[in-house]
Amino acid sequence: AGLLAHVLVSTFVDHLPIHRQEQIFSRQGLELPRSTLCEWKLASGELLAVLRAPLIAHTLNAPRLHTDDTTMPLIEGGRGCTKTARLWGYLGAGARQNEAGEWVEHAPAVVFEFTESRESKHPIKFLKNYQGYLQADAYSGYDALYSTGRIIEVGCLAHCRRKFFEIAKTQKPPGLAAEAVAWIAKLYRIESAIRGRPPDEKLAVRQAESVPVLSDFRRWLEGHYPKLLPQGPLGLAFGYALKNWRALTRYTENGVLVPDNNLLESAIRPIAMGRKAYLFAASERGGHVAATLYSLVGTCKLNRVEPYAYLKDVLQRLPSHPVNRLAELLPFNWKPVTS
Repeated sequence: AGLLAHVLVSTFVDHLPIHRQEQIFSRQGLELPRSTLCEWKLASGELLAVLRAPLIAHTLNAPRLHTDDTTMPLIEGGRGCTKTARLWGYLGAGARQNEAGEWVEHAPAVVFEFTESRESKHPIKFLKNYQGYLQADAYSGYDALYSTGRIIEVGCLAHCRRKFFEIAKTQKPPGLAAEAVAWIAKLYRIESAIRGRPPDEKLAVRQAESVPVLSDFRRWLEGHYPKLLPQGPLGLAFGYALKNWRALTRYTENGVLVPDNNLLESAIRPIAMGRKAYLFAASERGGHVAATLYSLVGTCKLNRVEPYAYLKDVLQRLPSHPVNRLAELLPFNWKPVTS
């Protein structure tokens, strides 16, 4: 179990491709062919996949849900070339009040799903029973979910800021893009001051301070937008903000919400780093295993659980663990066996 956990952590945490791990083992006098290491990785991931169902249930029960996707190049069978597959991320977090009126944090968790396309049918299927807040970018594939009325759209203020910031970097002297960045900075200063406070206090501050700033910001946007080329970079940035204004400002209506999707973007970043190292998934089987392992190690990180110790222990216990108690082995519930 320790060796298997080492291979999994080396791949999905430390971003070491299998051929490099083969070389490292060889320098230590242990000849482990990459085909063997690869099969161990796949078989271990498929064993751990039984934890996906309780992890998904926990994630979808969170007070708020974040979603985004990233690319995963996939070798097409028999063709020797790659196509662009996807890993969709769903991250649940937030706090809710118990019967005593106390705010209790929902243990944060992230689930990744591997698909061979970016069609909207994938998030629609995954979220078919979800009801609540969904924070995402303005991808049109989510529109069908919002139209049901059971899922409430929350926009990403950081995504909006990024559009202005990329323009402001190249403007000399500073122009409207830099002014837009400054408006958004005012909103983030308010968020910084209330970080760590309970949701009801956050809501009160946002209503008193953030809403007036947003009102002035919108009037500023509407005043300048008619003078811009609609398809120019600045016009597109202004248009994005105004078109998605309702979703971008929804975080001021509930203290459980946050202004951006940065928490999930941080969880996705290790996938991009790994992609640079191993370049592609060699099979659909490998894509599903990657989704499982990135889900587990990502949830470990969110809950400050050391991934090697977790995976080693769970791989040892899982074959004999009662199937109706699998939730006990999720990272936020996991307790190592003590002698």
